[in-house]
Amino acid sequence: MENKFFTPKSSLLRGIVALLIGLLAIFLPKLTLQTIVTIIGIMLLIGAILFIIFAFRSENKKQRNALLVQSVFDLAIGLLFVFFPTPVVSIFVFLLGIILLILGILLLINLLSLRKFTKLPLIPISIAVLIIIAGIVLLFNPFETAQAIIIFLGIIMIVYAIGEFYTAWILKKNASNE
Repeated sequence: MENKFFTPKSSLLRGIVALLIGLLAIFLPKLTLQTIVTIIGIMLLIGAILFIIFAFRSENKKQRNALLVQSVFDLAIGLLFVFFPTPVVSIFVFLLGIILLILGILLLINLLSLRKFTKLPLIPISIAVLIIIAGIVLLFNPFETAQAIIIFLGIIMIVYAIGEFYTAWILKKNASNE
């Protein structure tokens, strides 16, 4: 049986898709963020519809109620994501900033409490401080920071695309040599 995943055409196709996603992420990061949130919202709306269908098909009253509650929650969040993607992105990035800030502070406190037992290397303390700084940056500049992350991921996708193009070339070259 022939492997369809690792062929010159499949590698080329994966490379083209990755290149397009990477270019979109780099040149239209705001649109890309909103698109991702909108797609998640649509998936939640589809899930809500499925939960409603399953609820009406269920004969178990507790299961039906749980499915209906889940569908209402998914419907509300899905509609929020679809119709208000920009504020949703900002809220998520803001929450990520809070989480990073808390984690960085806790890590720094834990490291400083270890000073009693051992000499601390500079790297773990630097990492804790960098996490705190990242949290602060996300808190005070959430949307632009999210766009920078999307641009970085776009660059990674382009590098991946180059790897796929190279793989397609090698596979094509080896196939013609056989």
